Amino acid sequence: MEVAGTVTTKLLSGNNHLLLGMASQLLLETADAMLEVRLEVNEKNLNEFYKMDEMFANGLDALPARDATQDKQRCKYLAKALRWSDLMGTVRFGELKMHSALASAMWNAGDQAESISHSAFAEEPEVINERLSSVNKKGEKDLLLCRAVLTFLTAENLRDANALSNAFIKSDGRNFDKLATEFFAKEKKIKSFVIFCTSVLGIVEREQKAGALYTWLLGKFQGYLQRFPELLPFTSRIGQIYFKIQPPPSMLKQMESMMAMMGGMGGMGGLPPGMMMPGGF
Repeated sequence: MEVAGTVTTKLLSGNNHLLLGMASQLLLETADAMLEVRLEVNEKNLNEFYKMDEMFANGLDALPARDATQDKQRCKYLAKALRWSDLMGTVRFGELKMHSALASAMWNAGDQAESISHSAFAEEPEVINERLSSVNKKGEKDLLLCRAVLTFLTAENLRDANALSNAFIKSDGRNFDKLATEFFAKEKKIKSFVIFCTSVLGIVEREQKAGALYTWLLGKFQGYLQRFPELLPFTSRIGQIYFKIQPPPSMLKQMESMMAMMGGMGGMGGLPPGMMMPGGF
């Protein structure tokens, strides 16, 4: 890790933007090596990697225009590093700071949905609300909010789910009482993602007996969920966690993919000690 840090520093210490490509390739190979040798997840190794990523991110920010290729490269090596921190570390779903860095990289790369989810795993309701405020289209903004709240609930983080929903409603300016009335009206065809996700949050905060109410709400919003199937693994997982509702077999693979997205192999929180082979490079 120290060798990689020294070389990265040399590549990025000047103003030669042409070396960014070499640096990103080195970071990719470093992340691969961290997994391959089962490098120990400790403060020293994490700080060394964060230092390299910060230098690379500063190099990208210094460019006269965003480099889409290098933005994607940053996402790739951070995703690998996140998987390493999840598999080899002790933090559920991987290191929060790694999620935060990946969320920022994905937002810059234009992958807003995945960015929002990783910010949720980083426990950043304020950051999410700030980023949502920059989204102009209300439909897109509401869908991203819904994904964030569902991600918080999937991670069993009701505190930040509440913090985000309250901050969003306070800053948005719409009449949410009216939206709620329209959401539950039979004759109203257009449903609000904001009311849906805040209703899910309210049901989850009730006792376990609210499972029937949760199932009813999903049925009420089923048409929209079918149009945005990326939300279905989240709603299935929430039903499983809070209400012991088993997902249909057809949903299991999608749930596995969602869990893998959370961090490496789905928040396993480390390998058995016998498989640990701390090393350095």
